[in-house]
Amino acid sequence: MPDSTFLISLIGFFIILTPLIFIHELGHYIAAIKSGVKVESFSIGFGPELIGFVDKRNTRWKFSLLPLGGYVKMKGEIINHENLKNNDADSFSNATLKNRALIILSGPLANLFLGFFLITSVFYINGRYLSPPIINAVIADQPANIAGLKSGDIIQKIDNNVIENFSDIKIIVEKNPENLLFFYIERNKTFLTLPVTPKSFFNKNYKEYIGRIGVTALPQQLEKLHLYEAVYFGFKEYFSMTLGWFQGFKLLITGNFEKKDIAGPIGIAKVSGSMIEKGFIEVLIFMAIMSINLGLINLLPIPVLDGGHLCFYIYEAIFKKPLSSTFQIVLFKFGFIFLITLMLLVTAFDLGF
Repeated sequence: MPDSTFLISLIGFFIILTPLIFIHELGHYIAAIKSGVKVESFSIGFGPELIGFVDKRNTRWKFSLLPLGGYVKMKGEIINHENLKNNDADSFSNATLKNRALIILSGPLANLFLGFFLITSVFYINGRYLSPPIINAVIADQPANIAGLKSGDIIQKIDNNVIENFSDIKIIVEKNPENLLFFYIERNKTFLTLPVTPKSFFNKNYKEYIGRIGVTALPQQLEKLHLYEAVYFGFKEYFSMTLGWFQGFKLLITGNFEKKDIAGPIGIAKVSGSMIEKGFIEVLIFMAIMSINLGLINLLPIPVLDGGHLCFYIYEAIFKKPLSSTFQIVLFKFGFIFLITLMLLVTAFDLGF
């Protein structure tokens, strides 16, 4: 009998992944309908249908056996070897190049927007935790101690950067290993300027050197936010998450990563279960991360993915003719093999191989 951890991970995986798949395919669906293209089926999952219904537009909505993705099947979408075009007015192949590109792009964009919406919702519902820009403790023989910083010092500026909370200090220091920084501080109602040179420290996660000065922060405090503040901080966090994805992708394509940094379906399921146990806010945050990842991954120029389709349309826009259907089929087969191989590889990493 499966243990509770396995069941929680499995349930968490479906609770978190299914809405993300639905939103992605809904993006395609809405863009297709707005472009006058008939959608024949809307599926969550692949393989044999488990349950479904037909709506007034004659679209089949269904759940399928393998819930590791989804698809929207549009009229005239399937490539054939004869490169014949379905000339029906509601056919995907008869839609303008602009509309076809918009339909394909709308899936990833829906995920990216959902990620932003979820992060903003977290800030609005939960507020944000922050530490004031006050030094709690100074570690002996570290740059801050050598420069003369003391416990209780209020950091107002670093160079020309205004400091609002302790995380601002951390960001600036980490970006400046071995670079001289001027700290403008308040101490007992006296204002001082102290030169501090962060020590270089190798960050194993991003495989790069960052700065450290040897100080600790005060305990975090919860601050409730107005809607406009939630949007502002949501955007900042969204930008940070997106930048983190590109940094991680750079490590992946250069081979400069560790197996534990890569998660496949099993790894994602384990994290999903952990988030379910931690609570609603943690689930929203993880859904936001996954939604951003799903949107950006689908924009990669790999045949089968949305980004691959967009590359075909860019070719068509430049050369005024579509790529031959035969060549597209070959590329799709290579893309499919590549993704399956990648899936097996990350699954092997999940299993500890």
